[in-house]
Amino acid sequence: MYYSEFSTPLGTMYAVADSQHILGLYYHGQKYCPDMQPFQYAPEQWLLEAATRQIHRYFSQPDYEFDLPLNPKVTSFQKSVLDVLQQIPSGETLSYQQVASKLGKPTATRAVASAIAKNPVIIAIPCHRVIGQDGSLRGFAAGLERKQALLDREKASRKTAA
Repeated sequence: MYYSEFSTPLGTMYAVADSQHILGLYYHGQKYCPDMQPFQYAPEQWLLEAATRQIHRYFSQPDYEFDLPLNPKVTSFQKSVLDVLQQIPSGETLSYQQVASKLGKPTATRAVASAIAKNPVIIAIPCHRVIGQDGSLRGFAAGLERKQALLDREKASRKTAA
């Protein structure tokens, strides 16, 4: 497995890949970020370059839709949650309860929140678009300040496009 490190307007990120898929996108210091030491530093690896390009594109164009070959190592339940997250349009949000309902498991809000918290592909799978039922910001492994900044960028971009 390989990794690269790159700067974004919200801090340093890491991309992790094998030879065919992006396995993770993490902010430095975020909760659940793996130790990079076991991975080979390879900033020229094509997938890592693609991830860096696409993250930079997102920051210049927040409604950008990622087309990276993602393969996060998650459970089948987590995968189903992440699949719902990928359907949330830029500039829009869902509550944890709404995500649970979309899964057909309206009482699984806590399990949904736990799965979202462990999203290994931050931004490309937009876990920042999930908020509390009352509209408040809740948990984000990379910090609530970043979550707010990402939502603000997307909402501003949406207003500009309208």
